[in-house]
Amino acid sequence: MLASPTPSPEGAVDHDGRVLRVRTARRNRFVSACQQLLALGLVLAALTPAARTVTMDVRPAAPADARSQGGAALRSAPATVPTTAVDPDVTEYSLTAPQGARLAPGALRASSRRTATGGQQLTSDAVPVLGYGAVGVTWQHGQQVADDALAVEARTFQDGAWSDWTDVPYHDDHGPDPDSDEARHARPGTEPLLVGEVDQVQVRVATDSSAPADMKLAVVDPGEATTTARQTPEIDTDSLDGDPAGTSETSEGELALRAKVAAPKPKIFSRAQWGADESMRDKPSLHYYEVHAGFVHHTVNANAYTRDQVPSIIRGIYAYHTRSQGWSDIGYNFLVDRFGRIWEGRFGGVGRPVVGAHTLGYNDNAFAMSAIGNFETARPSRAMVRAYGRLFAWKLALHGVDAADRRQHVTSDYFKAINGHRDAGSTACPGIHLYNRIPRIRELASTAQEGWDGRELESSLVGSARPDLVLRRAVDGKVFLRQVVPTDSGYRLGKRVSTGLLLPGADRIIKAGDWDLDGYGDLIVKDGGTLWLYRGVGRGKFAPDPKRLALGFGEVTKLAAMGDFTGDGRPDLMGQPDGGSMRIYPGAGASGLRRSYTAYSPVPGRKQVPIGRWDRDGAPDSLIRTRSGLVLYYGNGPGGFTRQKSMALPVRGYDWLIGVDDVDLIGHSDLIARTRSTGQLWVIPGSADGFRAPVAITGDTQGYDLAG
Repeated sequence: MLASPTPSPEGAVDHDGRVLRVRTARRNRFVSACQQLLALGLVLAALTPAARTVTMDVRPAAPADARSQGGAALRSAPATVPTTAVDPDVTEYSLTAPQGARLAPGALRASSRRTATGGQQLTSDAVPVLGYGAVGVTWQHGQQVADDALAVEARTFQDGAWSDWTDVPYHDDHGPDPDSDEARHARPGTEPLLVGEVDQVQVRVATDSSAPADMKLAVVDPGEATTTARQTPEIDTDSLDGDPAGTSETSEGELALRAKVAAPKPKIFSRAQWGADESMRDKPSLHYYEVHAGFVHHTVNANAYTRDQVPSIIRGIYAYHTRSQGWSDIGYNFLVDRFGRIWEGRFGGVGRPVVGAHTLGYNDNAFAMSAIGNFETARPSRAMVRAYGRLFAWKLALHGVDAADRRQHVTSDYFKAINGHRDAGSTACPGIHLYNRIPRIRELASTAQEGWDGRELESSLVGSARPDLVLRRAVDGKVFLRQVVPTDSGYRLGKRVSTGLLLPGADRIIKAGDWDLDGYGDLIVKDGGTLWLYRGVGRGKFAPDPKRLALGFGEVTKLAAMGDFTGDGRPDLMGQPDGGSMRIYPGAGASGLRRSYTAYSPVPGRKQVPIGRWDRDGAPDSLIRTRSGLVLYYGNGPGGFTRQKSMALPVRGYDWLIGVDDVDLIGHSDLIARTRSTGQLWVIPGSADGFRAPVAITGDTQGYDLAG
């Protein structure tokens, strides 16, 4: 064994050229501190303290037992957390030479021998560990190794003795998607193995053939918090209203969901609360897509950690993913500890469809929460399983997915709404004991979503399950509501409900969903270039004094309320300025609108007809009415439209055409149309394959305008 070298200045090597340093400035301070403590005869016990589519329907509150699921865990006891960012330290030791390169004698920190079967075995030097350490092994970008063609083990030295060898798991299907920007410079590697507070660590690598080029042993010191505090979770999804763009540097992404969404609102410890150094992540790599399903993972490290050690464990994973593997951020969207506490993972907003690096090939359409521990050897706690149920119920509901759904399209295949990592690849993750609890997680999440039906168009302003029409009487501008009610032979208009509104001069009346997130449907009225919010108060009535939302909309055409297009829990608008491109106008509730951005190139056509989640992929879609037909534009959430498809539906004879939520309550949005020449109303049922034959609605609407 080689003696541990003396740390050298940052960016340099030691006297024999053997240590490749990633960062060393902090380590010098630690060595000095440790020497002082040893001189005092103290034992350092712990370096780190305790540590796209939301539904728009008005729905009943969840049952009491669903909302209280998890007992004490739901109340989220406080934790000891850092009060400032903590800088981890990663030291890397070269085990093999880079491809095509020659290294000076002694530059490698491993011995090597060939096996009788043509493979290779590497054994690293014993290297020092500082802090609550973690280790992993990575190799050169582009070197593909099957997970059954390589085995890595580690052992530690403490109190004068070596431990037994322990597996360091490696799975070739854990990481950023191969075609993503994040994967361009990513290094394959093992999972980070938590070794804790030990003196030294050593690894050995066995391969079926030659070892991969540029193998490095990474030793991670998660850093020590200089100040700590006892805090409750910073992100309260039931009451906090965060930045929908996900750009806040403190507790970004917190959002206020509507009180009527019947799913528990988990409390989540923020990135700041585990001490994330935001300068370590690659900020331009942050991107969003869609959430169709969730995956259960485990971090494959120690199980006997304390409450106070959790923030340092997460920092160790973060540092390994970013500094050793070259990922843009920590791979998981969320993490959960054995005490049932949920921690924010990848930056970008807990309520938004942030693309992570967790389930190779399926990251764009899914999120993941990783359980801290190794659940191939240990059983998950009840608190951990219940935390999974709460988080998955909320996150899936937020993006329009039923937790009990057995068929969700995720990138290139179909999955259940809740899955284990092994369901998507050849891996043991999340360990047999946690995997066996996934049926229970599905049950808890489904129970928590009771009362939620997965739809996103505002179905009723009067408070029932059926959609209603907003009618304005031409003679005086009075606004009424009438529901569409199924009968034995078709449909009829329900009784007329007065809204109390008088809007004779309004250019447009738009059903806006629950714009202010108070549980009641609202209207947005366009009067010249001004948008006004009329806030619903229930039973088809509206507050008498409107709130001005925005100016400058006089030349915006095809204006429509899209539901939650940006994935922040709030309804949004979309429209096209005269001569410009189609734009998204993110909603900010009663505060107005946030800065708009381009959703698509200029869209030809006469009117935009929101149609909800037409293809059931978690993002709102839209129909554009042209002179003779309809074109379906598929949405992908924050990014806008992705593609278009002509729909086989003749519309030339209709003067009214609006999208409504599922009239028959069978799971798909429909259209309401009116024949221009006769005034006859129709339901045009929608399905995954297109539109079915129109069905007549009994009831007279002559002398009325119809709001979209």
